[in-house]
Amino acid sequence: MVVLSQHVALDNHLSVIPTYKPVPVPVVDLTDPEAKTLIVKACEEFGFFKVVNHGVRPDLMTRLEQEAVGFFALPQSLKNQAGPPEPYGYGSKRIGPNGDVGWIEYILLNANPQLTSPKTSAIFRQTPQIFREAVEEYMKEVKKVTCKV
Repeated sequence: MVVLSQHVALDNHLSVIPTYKPVPVPVVDLTDPEAKTLIVKACEEFGFFKVVNHGVRPDLMTRLEQEAVGFFALPQSLKNQAGPPEPYGYGSKRIGPNGDVGWIEYILLNANPQLTSPKTSAIFRQTPQIFREAVEEYMKEVKKVTCKV
């Protein structure tokens, strides 16, 4: 998830930002009997794809997004305690002008609850227990999707 934390003026960079014609990303419906064939085709022709009807509950995705937004709304000094990512943790940086222009913030979390990371622990110390629970439940669901794919 990327959350725009502050508006960035483009100044005179508009002339150096290339424009691209959007290309539709292949969509694979996991309930389609031909899903396996569509996945192979998408990988061969495009390199990646979007999965729909994957079984991850929409309410879980919404809850996780709300908790992540809550983390990013914390004061910068608290977020910084969870970074820099080495490889896990909170990070932020300026991007552009050869693409998106702005400032991004991100969290890299360890997907294995059996392994602890000081940076991941710092993130969860800054947020309610419900964030950790949402992340862990989401990871379980996404692992199921991965096995299907």
